Amino acid sequence: MTRSTRKQPASPAAPAVPVLDPPTPDPFLSDRPVVPPGKPLIEVEDLHKSFGGLHVLRGITTTIKKGEVVVVIGPSGGGKSTFLRCLNLLETPTSGRIWFGGEEIVSGGSLQRDGTDRRLSHRARERNLNRYRSDMGMVFQRFNLFPHMTVIDNISMAPRMIRGVSREAAEKKAMELLERVGLPDKARAYPSQLSGGQMQRIAIARAMAMEPRVLLFDEPTSALDPEMVGEVLAVMQELAANHMTMVIVTHEMNFARDVADRVLFLEGGVILEEGPPSLIFENPSQPRTRDFLSKIISGAPEAPAK
Repeated sequence: MTRSTRKQPASPAAPAVPVLDPPTPDPFLSDRPVVPPGKPLIEVEDLHKSFGGLHVLRGITTTIKKGEVVVVIGPSGGGKSTFLRCLNLLETPTSGRIWFGGEEIVSGGSLQRDGTDRRLSHRARERNLNRYRSDMGMVFQRFNLFPHMTVIDNISMAPRMIRGVSREAAEKKAMELLERVGLPDKARAYPSQLSGGQMQRIAIARAMAMEPRVLLFDEPTSALDPEMVGEVLAVMQELAANHMTMVIVTHEMNFARDVADRVLFLEGGVILEEGPPSLIFENPSQPRTRDFLSKIISGAPEAPAK
């Protein structure tokens, strides 16, 4: 008698593993110039800027390393703010050269630091200009927040509009930054509902939202009431402790002494003296530097640059 065979049920198929597309690389992050080891992040050579017959910058030459905090001091009208605005091309230099990550940015990225020609179309130059400005976040004296937008929209707008980040991702990043500057409860507030110190901390968060490689600060505490200065400086000190590359124009000398790796004394559109804060504040070599610091530290009014 033949033994009947029973057909065994088929084993259930293993669930299909979904194949996910790799994330789309962010062109503003993945296309950043790579700085060779030991090379400066920013190089400035013989930078000049004139407004009509007024020669504001007269041959600035300096370098800024990755992670370095450079503080620029000097009398009012000496060219400090113009220097910052030329670094990220809010002002176009009259002459001179600026390299960022080894690429020349004054000419829109047509030359590399080694002189290799990289001529670009007008559209490509404009795209590079937007990328470089995104890499150099700027914090202004007067906050420049959009008054009709909430705090979270002020912070998240640039990543969404310029980098194409989704609203969800941009707002998540904005909330992380608000936590970092100590203002998570102000996400849905409007600028008119904030103090000056709070608005400046929001402005710092907005600049950081683009994940810049450098932050430029143009006298960020000069428009604040004295009791609000400390909260803004505390945020900047935290950034310095975390090795954020920063160029800071300020009259807060104690802050400059504490956070700077290097101090530039700028007057009349030239760097009269530069060095570590211990040298500049304790034993400056130039009589003009000594005179300026003695007046600032003693509280005497400074004379405007001639």
